[in-house]
Amino acid sequence: MTNFKPSHASFEIFSYKTLKDLKYRLMDLNLRIPINSEVKILQENVKLENKTIPNRLAIQPMEGFDANLDGSPSKLTNRRYTRYARGGAGLIWFESTAINEDCRSNPNQLILSDLNSNKFKKLVSSTRRICNKTLKDLGFKDNCVLILQLNHSGRYCVLNGKKHPIRAYHNSELDNDRGVSEKDGIVISDDNLEKLENIWVEKAVLAKEVGFDGVDIKACHGYLISELLSSRVRENSKYGGESLENRARFFLNILKKTMKKIKNDKYFLLTSRIGVYDGIPYPNGFGVKEIENETSPASIDLSEPLELIKELYNIGIRLINISAGNPHFKAHITRPYDTPLKGGAIPNEHPLYSVERLIKLTAKLKNQVPKDMVVIGSGYSYLRQFGGYIATGMIRQEKADICGFGRMAIANPNFPKQIFQKGVIDKKEVCIACSGCSNLMRLGKNTGCVIRDPKYRKK
Repeated sequence: MTNFKPSHASFEIFSYKTLKDLKYRLMDLNLRIPINSEVKILQENVKLENKTIPNRLAIQPMEGFDANLDGSPSKLTNRRYTRYARGGAGLIWFESTAINEDCRSNPNQLILSDLNSNKFKKLVSSTRRICNKTLKDLGFKDNCVLILQLNHSGRYCVLNGKKHPIRAYHNSELDNDRGVSEKDGIVISDDNLEKLENIWVEKAVLAKEVGFDGVDIKACHGYLISELLSSRVRENSKYGGESLENRARFFLNILKKTMKKIKNDKYFLLTSRIGVYDGIPYPNGFGVKEIENETSPASIDLSEPLELIKELYNIGIRLINISAGNPHFKAHITRPYDTPLKGGAIPNEHPLYSVERLIKLTAKLKNQVPKDMVVIGSGYSYLRQFGGYIATGMIRQEKADICGFGRMAIANPNFPKQIFQKGVIDKKEVCIACSGCSNLMRLGKNTGCVIRDPKYRKK
């Protein structure tokens, strides 16, 4: 018998000692989160057109902000990816890497350039060698897949140590939350956007040359592409306005131009991590209903995200990574937590509602896209030692093809190996959703787990 007693549906911290406790709480809250403890399906491979991903677990892109000042990988960067490589995930999605110096969100964010490409080659080669050995030792036949995420930080850019928003449009609510005014930074022009398209393509080709298996054109979390997708109030611009065709133009142009450049390499993957719902009310939100004066989180409408994903399929994309929210604004939509950022507010919803939202978004889209579009789901780290069971439930019910873990990988990079070998993640090593890593990010420091990793405890 369990001693767990469910309470009201407002915010409460994670206190489920057994899987039965969690199931009871989900029933009490009338939430449908798939759970299945038969985790062997996570060891199955996933076939793309010309690539095979060894298993159904992925490391999500999580910035360490520990690059050298020239944007090259540092010893700490290499340490993190060595830890991930030893964990056994078949897919390692490398963190957000700036396309140039002007679009970093942190002075120690990675930048891929011609000048530091050799250091990236060494990072990719080392990660691949260690990961493939780990996979072989675990009994997997296929080699690992390594993808690099390329990004422009948009309104979250930092230049010369100061906030320098490069916006798609003005949004006073986001400015106030960021602590900047309308006079700070710029609204980027169409001419500069057109120039950025070509820079993005150049860096995507460079990612291929340094040895990555694919590149992610990042379109989530309130950064430049993500914000352009919601730029209805951007006036007199071919990259904004009421039509999705205009708002998606920048994103699709980058993908199409990159596709042309890499068309002779049928093994290189072009993909995107897409924010299909940012929770910001209309007209400034993407994936939201057209309701005036609504408060955040806004009502969901996936018609535009679905239209966009189908267009990605039409141009040849066969792998997408689903996310939601803006971690700089109402962060619980992106990463449900027990403890908010220092100085942050407690969400007005139960964390399990936040988890279910991420799961439903992924499931609804997976159900409506072509069968050969491989869909990666997000949002499982909050579920601690039970995360593998929810990943299994998602895949068995065909709500996702692969499940990605971000904060869990920072806290416990061995979580895939533990699931494969023991059937469960070690509860003494899980992420506890304390926002410690996010606090380090906000402070502009090297980022890691302040609870599980001795390297970061004193920070």
